[in-house]
Formats: sequence, C-alpha cells, structure tokens
Amino acid sequence: MNETDLLRQCVLYFKNNRGFKRVFEKMKEKYKSLGAIGGIIVLTGLSVQEQEALTGFLKKDYTKQKSASIKVENFEKALDKTRFAGLNLEDILKEYFHEELVSNKEKANIYKQRREDFFKKIIDAFEGTLAGDWVRHVLQTRENAYITFIKRYDMDENRLKEDIHIVCIALNNLPCLTDQKKRLAMFASEISKNPHIFDEGTECGQLLQYAIMYRFNAVKPQNAEEKAELFYKAGILVDEISNYTVCCGLKGYIGGQIHPGWEGYYTIGEPMQVSLANLSKLDAITSPIGKVFVFENPAVFSTVLDQLSCMYPPLICTYGQVKLASLVLLDMLAKQGTTIYYSGDFDPEGLLIADKLKKRYGSQLILWRYHPKDYEAVRSNKKISACSIKKLENIQDEQLRQLGQCLKEQGDAGYQEALIDVLIEDIYIILEKQK
Repeated sequence: MNETDLLRQCVLYFKNNRGFKRVFEKMKEKYKSLGAIGGIIVLTGLSVQEQEALTGFLKKDYTKQKSASIKVENFEKALDKTRFAGLNLEDILKEYFHEELVSNKEKANIYKQRREDFFKKIIDAFEGTLAGDWVRHVLQTRENAYITFIKRYDMDENRLKEDIHIVCIALNNLPCLTDQKKRLAMFASEISKNPHIFDEGTECGQLLQYAIMYRFNAVKPQNAEEKAELFYKAGILVDEISNYTVCCGLKGYIGGQIHPGWEGYYTIGEPMQVSLANLSKLDAITSPIGKVFVFENPAVFSTVLDQLSCMYPPLICTYGQVKLASLVLLDMLAKQGTTIYYSGDFDPEGLLIADKLKKRYGSQLILWRYHPKDYEAVRSNKKISACSIKKLENIQDEQLRQLGQCLKEQGDAGYQEALIDVLIEDIYIILEKQK
C-alpha cells in the first residue's frame, strides 16, 4: 500500500471514531498557537466514546477520568505503534480537516502583508499628490482615518478601495485650491456623478471629512457648526441657506464695487439677513468707521438699532452660539483691520462664546463690558447649575477667567439686556467721535 492510500485509511479510521473528534480539533488549535506540532491538549467533560478511544489508542485507562491532559508527542508515539506508523501527524491533520495548517502568527503576517499591499497600491496611484500624502500619513501615524480604514478593510476591501479613490480625487480637487466656493452636492456630482455621495452619514462623507482635516491640520469637528466651518475652509458650502447672520451698517464689495443689495440696505439703515451663500460671493466687507459692535442677543441688537438708526451704527447679531455665517462675516471684517466690540451674557455659555471669539481674533476683538462691575450691575437671581459652572474651567482668556471666578462665587447669571442703556451710550460716544 502506498503512503497516500495509508494516509487516507488513517484519516478514515479517526473520523469514523467520534471519540477522536475533539482530540483533532484541539491539536489543530495547538498547532495554530505554536506554529508546529507539539504541546499539551486538554479535554474536559470526557464522553464515554472519548474515554474508550483514548484508552484503546494511548494504552492508558481513561474510563474513570472526567478530563485528560495529553502530550501531542505521546499521541505521535502511540501512532507509531499502529499500522499507520511512519505517517506524519501534520499531514494527517491537513487531510483530516481538508486544509493547510497555518499558525496564528503566520496568518497574522499574511493578513498584514496583504493589507500593506492594498494601501500601497492606493498610495502609488496618487503618488506626489495631497491625496497620496494623506493616505500615507494615515497609515504611518495610525491617526486621522486609520481606525475607519482598518475596520472597513476587514468588512469590504473592494468597497473601501472605491471610496478612498473617490475621496482622494476630491481632496486633490478641493475648491479652495483654486479659490472657489462650491455647494457640497455640486462638488460631489463633479467628483463622482453622485450628488449625495458626501452627504452626512455616508461612508465617503466621513472619509472626506478626515481628508479635509488632514489638509488643514484640524481636529475632528464636535458639531455641525464646526463641520460646516471646516468644509468652508475647503471651499465647500454645507447648508449655506439656513446658515445666516444679521447685520446692518456694513458694506459688501464684489469685483471692487459695492454690492447693490448691501448698498441699498446700508442707505436706508435697515438690518439684513445674510446667508453663507451670500457671503461666499463677496470679495470684501467693510465698516465705514473701522469698528463693528457684535451682540449675542437679537432683542438687544434690535433695540440698539432702533435707538441709533439715524447714526447708521455697524452692528452684527450672532443669535447666541456663533454660526459659521457670523464667523465668515467677522473674518472678512477682521481682514480689513476692523476693531470688533463683542458683548454677550454673563453665564458660562456666554463666556465660552466670548472666549472662542477672543481666541480667534486676538487683539482685534475687545471684550466689551466684561468686567466684574458690569456683572454686578446686571446680576440676576437666576442660579447657574453646577453642570454649567463646570464649563468655566474651559475658558482660556485671563479677563474672562476672572469674570468666571465671580460667577462661581456668586452663582448667579447676568444678562445682556440689563446692560442695554450703557451699551447704547458707548456706541453713541464712539460714533460721535467718528464724525
């Protein structure tokens, strides 16, 4: 009988005896962990079949044992005392399971090499471009989109390849690279012919966000407003209609000429609601007096305008949390050297807004009426919650930190509406000096 036939008979013998089933499964597991035949296998809860099979094969009484620890070496020695002597146990395992035996370490190395080859092909396809640099950075640093890359590779590498290619093309053709602004859907359609491929919640949309984060060395956006700001830097408009701000007394320019719409509102001294789409078309925005007064509260904004409308005061209302449209407007004013006066509420949330703006505009922004005496003058009887008070720890500006300490000590909020008379007086004095 040749060795091949003997091997088949050997495997048939062990398969026909159910008492050896777990023995072979355990030996296979041990091979995977060690990368070679050897070690000790442990069987617990021995069945009668297993007790009888082991007793007969290993010539040791297992009939009264509930578990067994077996050296694989002893199993090999017992094999050599049968008619199957000379057969290799590794060959028997391969034939038994109808597969090549691969150790866990070897399997991991094969997986790692295959994955590296997968991403290398993508990097090579975009070599020398921003997109190629991005993918290489992700793999080298294991940051940015790394976890997403690996998870999606394990789930469906072909789909991941398609999505990365689309995002790489998008990254290399961001509107900002040619000083343009494009709506997200239009940009998506140009890149992939699918206007929704980069929509919120899509896999390509998530990867595009990571790619833009790399381009601007930015951290991951924590909310929709921060995401809109990040995409705006890339020249992509997200929700450009509902993202708006309100202003008056300012002039917008396009092509070196004053925009007729802005000129009309300025001439009649009325406020205008300006969307992100409107702002993206302008080249510049100026304040005729080189200053602008910014309010958190719309009621304060409206009252100030009513009182001083004849003086055409340059005003902006942010409506609480500062939307991207307000930031873009302020950025354009700051670019012209405009001094920004900002006034808001005396509560942790209000101070955090002021802190964010101070960090963004530095010495160009004046924290307007943000002194302890101003807070004392308008302090209400509304208590600040402990959860809200804790937010004060995130404030960075020293002036605001001192004011935050007053809030902690007193525990009461103060509101911008109570300061309205002094705010109007401040603006009046400044405007009078500009005449």
